[in-house]
Amino acid sequence: MSENTESDNIELHDRILAFVRDELATTTEREGLTATTPLLEAGILDSLRTARLIAWLRDDLKVRVPPLAMTGKNFHNIDRITDLVASLRATLTSAIALGKEPAR
Repeated sequence: MSENTESDNIELHDRILAFVRDELATTTEREGLTATTPLLEAGILDSLRTARLIAWLRDDLKVRVPPLAMTGKNFHNIDRITDLVASLRATLTSAIALGKEPAR
């Protein structure tokens, strides 16, 4: 069973930050965007942009975010999104290792 290493999580974090900065944030919003910027309060994530982010997570990172995990807390900032994705990947890896069908 493979586990997420710290370097995997750093790469994941950087990919999510780059996507949010380059694909979701406006030019003005990019100024000062950090891993701890509150994305909802800053207006960087609204319903449409959150949907785009979730689609990108599914298509590019191969992580399906279950509806119950689509909360403001989990999408508060880049750090929390990274934690969510790492957690969902670990759950998927464990389910596969146990021969169970991953929850959808």
